[in-house]
Amino acid sequence: MITNEIIQGCLNNNRVAQRKVYESYYPVMLAIVRRYIKDEEEALDVLNQGYIKIFKKIDQYHFENSFEGWCKRIIINTALDHLRSSKRYKDLFSFDAIMPSSQVFNDGLNNMSVEELMEVIDTISPISKVVFNMFAIDGYSHKEIAEELNMSVGTSKWHLSSARKQIQTKLKAIYPELALLYG
Repeated sequence: MITNEIIQGCLNNNRVAQRKVYESYYPVMLAIVRRYIKDEEEALDVLNQGYIKIFKKIDQYHFENSFEGWCKRIIINTALDHLRSSKRYKDLFSFDAIMPSSQVFNDGLNNMSVEELMEVIDTISPISKVVFNMFAIDGYSHKEIAEELNMSVGTSKWHLSSARKQIQTKLKAIYPELALLYG
C-alpha cells in the first residue's frame, strides 16, 4: 500500500519510494496502457513515459483524492498523447463524421470472462476502441473524451455506439443464441 510517507519520499526524489510506487502500481497501469496500445514494447515505453510524468508532477498531487486514481489519469493521458502523436495512429483521430446510432444490447457479457471480453474489444476499430475504453472502462464523460481526442461530443457518442455495435456483432458470432434472441 502506498502511504503518504512514500508519496512524500517521491516528492523528495527518493528512489526507494519511487520504486515502491512503480512496483505497487505496475500491473494495474500496464493493463490500462494495454487497453489503448496493443504492441508490448510500445506499451512498456508509454508506461515508463507515464511514470516519468507521475514523478515529475507529483508536487501537483494534493493528498485529497486517491493517489492511485491520480496516477491512472496521468497514465491514460500519456497513452492518449502517444496515440495522438504517433504517425501510425494520427489518421484515427481525424474522423468527424456523425452517423445515426441504433439501440445496442449488452446481453451476453455476463457469460464471458474479462479476458474474452478484452479480446473482443481489441478487435474493434481503433478509435472506437479508444472511446469505448475511455467511457466504459476509465469513466470519462463524452465531454472529457471530446476534449482529450479533439473531436465533438457527438463524434464521441457515435464512436461509443459504433464500438457497442461492433462488440455486439462479435458477441453474436461467439454466442449464436444472442442472435436468436436479438436478431
